[in-house]
Amino acid sequence: MSSYSVRRSRIHGRGLFARTPYMRGELVGEYRGRVIDVASEGETSSAWNADPAYTLLFAIDDELTIDAGVRGNSIRFMNHSCDPNCETYVEGDKVFVHARRRIRPGEELTYDYNLRPGEPADSPDAYACKCGSKMCRGTMIDAELIESTGVAAQTNN
Repeated sequence: MSSYSVRRSRIHGRGLFARTPYMRGELVGEYRGRVIDVASEGETSSAWNADPAYTLLFAIDDELTIDAGVRGNSIRFMNHSCDPNCETYVEGDKVFVHARRRIRPGEELTYDYNLRPGEPADSPDAYACKCGSKMCRGTMIDAELIESTGVAAQTNN
């Protein structure tokens, strides 16, 4: 039996939910998909790439990205939260998700996407956050990027 399941989420569409408890630091799983070179990112066959509501691309570094729309696993259904219960770690060309704190069965598993859009025309509105957290910054865009560029986020809760 898997330690998580995909269900309807109050945050967005489908989400990943704990079926068993996780202790702080425990491995939840690996974010899987096709590893691609950033230069070819726009040419991936991921069906959801064009819609910012589906963030299935995970940037490993400046050169490599994982496209979970191709050969991805259930971890791709983890939604964003500004106050997440999980965090990600990059090891080589792999991304692992670990629990940031104790997680109870039934809780939705989330991590902070910390998106860093490449186009100057992108705005926080294009990546609106609906996590519902008291700490919500209103966007899935990286908080440090917002501070350094002066882009104002609007809370959508």
